[in-house]
Amino acid sequence: MVPRMTQAHPDIIPFPGRSTTTAPVAAPAEALPPVLIVSADTSLTDSLTRDLQSAGFEAQTVNSVDAALQFMLASTPEVCIVGPLGQGETAGQLASTIQQRGWATQLICTASEPMHDVPTILASTIGIELLEVPQNPNFLTLMVSSACQRSRSQNEIKRLRRQLCNRNLRDMVGQSPAMQQLRHGVQQMADHNAAVLLVGETGSGLDLVAQGIHDASRRAHRPFVTIDCSVHSAETLEQELFGIAANGGSPRQPGRFEQADGGTLLLDNVNCIALPLQRKLAMVLREQRFEHDRTGDRVRIDVRVILGTSVDLDELIARGLFRLELCQDAAANRIDVPELRSRPEDIAALAEHALRKFAAREGLAPRSLTMDALHLLQSYQWPGNLRELESVIERACTIDSSRRLTAALLEPWMTVTASDDVPCGLTLQEMERRLIETTFARFAGNREKTAKALQIGIRTLSGKLRDYGYPPRGGPGSNAKPWVPTAAPFDEVAAEQRAA
Repeated sequence: MVPRMTQAHPDIIPFPGRSTTTAPVAAPAEALPPVLIVSADTSLTDSLTRDLQSAGFEAQTVNSVDAALQFMLASTPEVCIVGPLGQGETAGQLASTIQQRGWATQLICTASEPMHDVPTILASTIGIELLEVPQNPNFLTLMVSSACQRSRSQNEIKRLRRQLCNRNLRDMVGQSPAMQQLRHGVQQMADHNAAVLLVGETGSGLDLVAQGIHDASRRAHRPFVTIDCSVHSAETLEQELFGIAANGGSPRQPGRFEQADGGTLLLDNVNCIALPLQRKLAMVLREQRFEHDRTGDRVRIDVRVILGTSVDLDELIARGLFRLELCQDAAANRIDVPELRSRPEDIAALAEHALRKFAAREGLAPRSLTMDALHLLQSYQWPGNLRELESVIERACTIDSSRRLTAALLEPWMTVTASDDVPCGLTLQEMERRLIETTFARFAGNREKTAKALQIGIRTLSGKLRDYGYPPRGGPGSNAKPWVPTAAPFDEVAAEQRAA
């Protein structure tokens, strides 16, 4: 039976179920994979190509290690046959890069006299086989077929390990249809290297989705680097991305692209990038290389880029504020991250997850929510999405040490209560007074708790309360001055409470 998501484990991704088809279906014949031949000896490459093609394999040939690495960055082969190379090039350079990248490519090296002319790298490198030259076509076919099987086995083992490690995407909690579709999209995007476009409201968890894509991909063992484009100017953003050239005695500082080499780079709020820099970024994403302006040094990278935005890029493109070529490829791999208010059935699981995370960080026992607190969270619209939910729960846990959180503890931190509309026309001072007085009333006039909840000093709080007409000592509402907003209707219920 296929395991189902449960309330106890809402974030567990079940393995796909077995097919219920009764009659077996014949699988189509699988094409033999291409084999990469790397050698400066053209006669050898021609001979190997003829033998491989006769056996049904597709052969690709290059004449240097650098050309082989460029080929592998575009399409990783299962088998690579290395023959005599040019001066200064060794099979060890290729083997070390394959190992560093985590590729499953199998290396086969040739030697004209295997008993005396064995390359030194064979003695210290695992996974390299030796092929005698001139080669026996039948033995060559057997060796390449065996290497292909090993490569596929290694890829399958890595895929299963990623699946086991990422069955529980712990920060992507929820059992709603929207979350199940989102997790399915993450698993699909993790299987290839193309750029991805994440679209969602602020605070909806674009960074968590990008992290999930990275963790579920073959790049999981490589760096995951993020940068918020909205907090940088055009000049500082370019320096952050491409690094700072050496100046005087200071060495060159690598940028985020170089830091993320082999891994994933998240460009959050990509809509804030200036137009001139967008053109350069589009070229880098397409060619996977860039050139330093001052030094002229060319840097080749292998980075998967994820673009995050909370605005409609199509509208910006139509207005000429965003370049189509920057998001053209990523738009084909678009993932829409659902807002929190569209999936209230996930609130309980998300709140429980936030409580467990806060308890683990503080070394405390996990807390729980009362039913009135849960109903309050589910009826709230969450304009700040997941980020606001976690902030509300964290602040409530900070100011109260009880084992269960009530609605009275949570409501002061919510921008709009479930029963009120969004206040319109209030000035900043009026909004500040409303927040202070509401929090002061929630804590029954306790100034220490109120100041701690508002994260301000108690002297600052006392000064604010004195300006509002509260005496130095006394409960909320005593001897308070009447307050009438200049551009919003007066709250009669709150006024009666203060007058009492």
